[in-house]
Amino acid sequence: MDSRGTVGHPAARWARVGGLAVLGAAAVAAGAVVLIPLAARGFVRGLVLLASGCVWLATSLSTGVSAWSLASAIWAEAADALATPAASAALWSLVVLGGLALYWLQRLLGSEGE
Repeated sequence: MDSRGTVGHPAARWARVGGLAVLGAAAVAAGAVVLIPLAARGFVRGLVLLASGCVWLATSLSTGVSAWSLASAIWAEAADALATPAASAALWSLVVLGGLALYWLQRLLGSEGE
């Protein structure tokens, strides 16, 4: 058997390309069905957090809280948010992904010198 495919049959090649196009379109549609609601939910959650943060800031400023105590409260809340297991896992995955990216970039740039 020929391992290079059908050289003399362009119809088979077009059928293969068409099948891959349909498969790719189905994968994109399935990804959109899953990711669009998640993105909308995240957007709404961000708006709710922004609104509650603005209310908290306005309330704090109207009661006469100093800028340093306000900054320390913001810092403490940010540290508490990053101390959750989900945020820790996300940060570690970003560290690992960055390390892998640097490794492959070094391999890519290092091979040009030879």
